[in-house]
Amino acid sequence: MTSNPFGHFDAGGRAFVITDPGTPSPWVNVICNGRYGLVVSQNGGGFSWLDNSQLNVLTRWEMDLVRDRWGKFLYLRDLETEDVWSASPMPCRARFDRYSCTHTTGATTFRTEYAGISATWTLTVAPDDPVEIWRVELTNTTARERRLRIASFFEWCCGVAPDAKREFHRLFFTTRYDAARRAVFASKNMWDVPARDEKDHWNRPWPYVAAHAVGGLAFERDVAISDKSAFLGRYGEQDCPEAMAADRPPSPAGFGRFNDASVSLGGDFRIAAGGTVRLHYLTACAETDAAVHELIDRYNTASAVDAAVGAADAAWANRLAPTSVRTEMPDLDLLNNHWLPYQAISGRLWARTGYYQQSGAFGFRDQLQDSQVWLPLEPARCRAQILQHSAHQFADGSVYHWWHPLTETGLRTMCSDDYLWLPFITISYLKETGDFQILDEQAPFVDVKAPAPLLEHCLRAFARCFQRFSPRGLPLIGSCDWNDGLSACGIEGRGESVWLAQFLAAMLDDFAVVLERAGRAVLAREFRERRERIARAVNEHAWNGSWYRRATRDDGRWVGDVDSSEGKIYLNAQTWAILSGVAPADRAAAAWQAVQEHLLGDMGPLLLAPAYTVPDRDVGYITRYTPGLRENGGVYMHAATWALMAACMMRDTSTAERIWRAISPPLRGEDAEAYVAEPYVTPGNVDGPLSQTPGKAGWTWYTGSAAWLNRVCLQHLFGIRPTWDGLVVEPAPFPSMGRVDVTRTWRGCPVRVRFDAREFKAGAAARLVVNGKTIDGHTVPAETARAGMPISIEVSWGNNAGTAEAAAVAAGRTYR
Repeated sequence: MTSNPFGHFDAGGRAFVITDPGTPSPWVNVICNGRYGLVVSQNGGGFSWLDNSQLNVLTRWEMDLVRDRWGKFLYLRDLETEDVWSASPMPCRARFDRYSCTHTTGATTFRTEYAGISATWTLTVAPDDPVEIWRVELTNTTARERRLRIASFFEWCCGVAPDAKREFHRLFFTTRYDAARRAVFASKNMWDVPARDEKDHWNRPWPYVAAHAVGGLAFERDVAISDKSAFLGRYGEQDCPEAMAADRPPSPAGFGRFNDASVSLGGDFRIAAGGTVRLHYLTACAETDAAVHELIDRYNTASAVDAAVGAADAAWANRLAPTSVRTEMPDLDLLNNHWLPYQAISGRLWARTGYYQQSGAFGFRDQLQDSQVWLPLEPARCRAQILQHSAHQFADGSVYHWWHPLTETGLRTMCSDDYLWLPFITISYLKETGDFQILDEQAPFVDVKAPAPLLEHCLRAFARCFQRFSPRGLPLIGSCDWNDGLSACGIEGRGESVWLAQFLAAMLDDFAVVLERAGRAVLAREFRERRERIARAVNEHAWNGSWYRRATRDDGRWVGDVDSSEGKIYLNAQTWAILSGVAPADRAAAAWQAVQEHLLGDMGPLLLAPAYTVPDRDVGYITRYTPGLRENGGVYMHAATWALMAACMMRDTSTAERIWRAISPPLRGEDAEAYVAEPYVTPGNVDGPLSQTPGKAGWTWYTGSAAWLNRVCLQHLFGIRPTWDGLVVEPAPFPSMGRVDVTRTWRGCPVRVRFDAREFKAGAAARLVVNGKTIDGHTVPAETARAGMPISIEVSWGNNAGTAEAAAVAAGRTYR
């Protein structure tokens, strides 16, 4: 199992154990049950929220990836020696005799030992309730009784983050102490979400009650403080709060309406020589006092805490269980079995946050793409996401670029691709499930409350796009397409997008099938004819002889062309020429060669090259990034997954392996000082060659690359791909994968596919043995799926075609 100087994966790959807290950047876990969530770093930094990780943040936090000093902390003090330390590295930075931080799916556990006291602190979230649980176990490893004090500490936010104007925000809090429950309750009289009207500006209450409670251990003296200054002391520091150093801390103290609202709970106790004590902390949030009281009361026993910790672990294990990957590449296995789907679900779909971006909003294109992760796991959840996004479309086919749950406020832009992801994901869902009834499901428009069926929502998305074409048959880019940084190309309404043309063409044949099955044969024929016109326009105008240009500006000048001094070639225009089938075989091969020659390097495929060094106001803000960073000549991981998919479709498995090894976080993370980011989740970007730190990764967790990389692995590397006719099994593996054994669910049936990757030949036809019988072709018919009966597929390869021929066939195949 892969490792680096700061930690290692456990034997099953489901957990990463950090053994040195001095990681190059905060290495975090994002734990969420769909409503309540928390982020926690290996230092103890992080924050908690309910339903919206920007507009409804419970605990105060500041993004600081250098110091990582804002969080929810657990202090300990030896009452005899007066030593004060914390159960995580921050904020005290004690020199632990033993330390580890284990991030796993749904929980993080700190294990530390200091001055003869061993501490195990597990943080998780109840599977079905808005309750955060800390389970704490302390062991006295010495031969004498120890007298200790323990106390939690964090500051309340209770609203929009960041609350940088704290002296203003603190004026609205009310805190109270319930001694019987050993709980602190917090409310706030003002919620500064976007105002519905002028009367609402700073004139709306936070509509929740938050609570923090301690239980499981009787204290000789309680600590209950709800004021930051009372806990830290005047000009006090977090590493040694006055309340921890004092012989008798003021308690209860700081409650009411006139302080800087924080919370600290705990007390003084004894541990016998060799003895162990257990206690727990709860943080909860609900709409009423009664509801939050009920949550605290229900979970505030040791047995309830143990049951919730076990249930949270089981929930994630069961959620991810339908997919199982076993190869001879541990990084490939652990990412697809655990971390990619976990990142996509917990981090992107539910939490919608990470340490690099605290969003809380739904991106129309973003979370629709992320919802693909549900297709082999729980397709009904993808179905629900499709319908949720449909209800955020306007009657003219436009959509919110993003919108916030809780307030339903959003941003409506001229972005030209957002709305097209609705039919794209609908196509994927229909191929996966065969559930054509979803097309009749009703959803309202934002501006017209009368509902319309999903099919109509999809057709309005297409219609909006069809109305926005240039005279020569290419779609207009608007304020941007998938690449938001191309923000100035089409503001005046004339700039074109080649990638958008390819993306649209990739869908039109597929949606023609949808229309035929919906009884709309005439419109289906129109869609196919339109697809051919778009393909002709792309090949007539966008091909420069060596690769496909990316876009035009409003003045007609090309972006991504050979005569550009910077940004000569863009990745997406090449990969989607292949994925869409728009490129003829010879041009597909040439475009792919251009990717290998100009874009593919040791850190992965660059989004564009060379990077812009001078801002170009007519292209957009992409040119203003520091050269080599993020979209400006870096590896943008979302696009890199499409490059991996294109390699598979070209049957170029040597390049596929090169891309995989360049972007695999566990492999790249083996050189942790250069890679910097967590080695267990995908980053949003990796610095390119013009950066002073090439290969440095960032923007982890909050990236659409996780769901896409999982899809590309399952459907293209392993080749298990739902289509209109059934389940295609057409792997494109590289030899290092060795013996491969993949299980996934398809239409309620467990499907097991086995093959030896070392036998693969790019020009050979696959031979499938399905439940002991050899079938013709590589498609398992849909009628094979029967009432949950397992399907076993053995794959081997003959030798009846040449590599060049196979690549040409692949290049001409429309994306499915």
